[in-house]
Amino acid sequence: MRLLTGADIIDFHTGRDDLLVLTEGGEFITLDHGDLTGRTDAYGLTTTHDDVEVTVLLERETIDAGDWFPDALTEDGTLSLEVAAEMAEIINNDAGLHARVAVQEIRDITAAWEKVTAEADRLATERARRISELATACGGQSAAARLLGLDQSTVNKLVRKAASR
Repeated sequence: MRLLTGADIIDFHTGRDDLLVLTEGGEFITLDHGDLTGRTDAYGLTTTHDDVEVTVLLERETIDAGDWFPDALTEDGTLSLEVAAEMAEIINNDAGLHARVAVQEIRDITAAWEKVTAEADRLATERARRISELATACGGQSAAARLLGLDQSTVNKLVRKAASR
């Protein structure tokens, strides 16, 4: 998921579809009014004929009629990049896209953190096991601490940790 950009709105306007919508999966797609089974209120949820729930972000008519931004279109009928960028920022705020993007980023970060944490825990357990084995092999925890350059208390804790697993 990402924020809507002015370029997205220009692409939508150039494409000549009726609606710019956001899918449940976080994709921006364009549709015609006939593709929907429900209402097309701005920021409202509606469903496509394929039973896909989408959020309506922008209607072409809003741009073409000049209701929202009277100066949106240039003399040749193209959408101004500056106005499109301003529209995108308003839609991002009003449709709650900043929060949705943040939630997705937090979920992605959390998943990555959980993966790294699991690996760190596995390595810590393996380290404790190997230090415990070394302490046994070299005749004690003091000897293992000297060989590894660790404090004796650290080795003692790791040997206890290995014994508890």
